[in-house]
Amino acid sequence: MTRIKICGNTEPAGVERAVELGVDWLGFIFTRSKRQVTVAQAGALVARIPPGIGRVGVFIDEPAEVIAQVVDACALTAVQVYRPRQPEDRVIRVPWIQAVRMRDGATDPPVEAAAGELLLVDSWSAGSDGGGSGTPWNWALARELGERHRLLLSGGLAADNVARGIRQLHPFGVDVSSGVEAAPGVKDLDRLTRFVEAVREADA
Repeated sequence: MTRIKICGNTEPAGVERAVELGVDWLGFIFTRSKRQVTVAQAGALVARIPPGIGRVGVFIDEPAEVIAQVVDACALTAVQVYRPRQPEDRVIRVPWIQAVRMRDGATDPPVEAAAGELLLVDSWSAGSDGGGSGTPWNWALARELGERHRLLLSGGLAADNVARGIRQLHPFGVDVSSGVEAAPGVKDLDRLTRFVEAVREADA
């Protein structure tokens, strides 16, 4: 079954609906983004999430000690980071999801995740500040990566195209933010519901 990550959460209604729908992870962005949350905001939202659902902190290039502090303060269960792992990242005691952007058939940054590790593949955009761009891309470019890694497919997904992405890549999971929003950080509950239903139908 394809796992589902709903990212860019900033308000209770979206979190509560995602929990009702039985998603696998909820993501909170602690770096430069229209959807950035503070530790206090994320902590209040995390308190609404039952233990069986993962709580993922998203970072771009923050140092290890900053990430580790947020992990502890918000009881995160994983981090998603858009920079290569460094030796000092050993202080981060939760699973690391390496995030990369596909650009002209290569990844930015280059893939350094070990074979079998969870790798989030996202779209590259000239206007992006290092994180996800929310734009669709040629998913076939990541097919070779999918032979070596458990992929989280991201970038421009929505209810009307996620099944196609699942059929092309057979990813371990899918990640969505803007495709289920009414405004940056504010989830459209109908779009969110239809997205989860589309993933479940693709798995059937």
